[in-house]
Amino acid sequence: MSDTVGFGVVGLGVGKSRAKMAAECPDATLVAVCDLDEERLDPFAEQMGCDKHTDYLEMAERDDIDCVLVMTPSGLHAPMAIECMKRGKHVATTKPMDVRLDIIDDAIAAAEESGLTYAVDFGRRYEDEPRRIKRAMDAGWFGTPILATLEMKWFRNEEYYAGWRGTWELDGGGSLANQGIHQIDLVQWVMGPVSRVCGHYAVMGHENCATEDLGMAMLEFESGARGSFVTTTTFPPKQVTRVGFHGTAGGVQLENEELTTFEFEGEPAEESLADHPSDIVEDMVGCIRGEREPACPPCEGRKSVEILRAILRSADTQQWVDLPIEGA
Repeated sequence: MSDTVGFGVVGLGVGKSRAKMAAECPDATLVAVCDLDEERLDPFAEQMGCDKHTDYLEMAERDDIDCVLVMTPSGLHAPMAIECMKRGKHVATTKPMDVRLDIIDDAIAAAEESGLTYAVDFGRRYEDEPRRIKRAMDAGWFGTPILATLEMKWFRNEEYYAGWRGTWELDGGGSLANQGIHQIDLVQWVMGPVSRVCGHYAVMGHENCATEDLGMAMLEFESGARGSFVTTTTFPPKQVTRVGFHGTAGGVQLENEELTTFEFEGEPAEESLADHPSDIVEDMVGCIRGEREPACPPCEGRKSVEILRAILRSADTQQWVDLPIEGA
């Protein structure tokens, strides 16, 4: 029996980078990759020196694969995770968990019944700066939380929306669901539960986008703090992402993932961060070996999707929407 954890990767878009993570991790083995596009699959499998499949269920039957990384369009994540868990495989999916809460709940139930590890690949949870912000908020260094802000102004051309992206069925939204979801997860991770939202969305600059290329929301958190989101894929200049948090005693600002402000009244001495995995592959290896819980377990991964669904429901009904919401 191999001492390493065997990985299979489904979907060679973002999955290419995750396959490389598995190949480079000393405690993992990249066993196989899977994609429907053989022109993409064949050269990549040869490059990585691993096996290849066009049927992910066939790949999931292999005894030498312990964990499947599902890196397919968003609306396929939970059903594919369920099928892999039925075959005894641990699973991690790229963001978001899926586009519907009911199928997410089915996948969570499958993980609980099987006892297998099921995680969501929110890469920001492995980075030092977000972890410092999370620690500061939890420790009360900001004082009483007041406001969280997200401004995400990106650009995507018309061709970007020619396939599954920007569709309700497979993307679950546009700039909020695809580009914004990492930051939505970060905001709720740091600020805690959202109590209600008011949302708006529109298609402002694309012909092919069926969902939204501009999304906006106001949020109220259970703590009493407030929040605001603006995401778009209509901004032609240089890409801009700003995320900020502040309270009565200090605040923090991230700009394009760089920490530009991190101040407190009576700032505490800096403490080193606890050891943590650097990516989803290291995380899954540790979880499968019983050394840790996932950085983003399914109960956490579900939260950003619920916030997204509430924003969209609010926009459609033109009313504030309370959380939790029923499956949608």
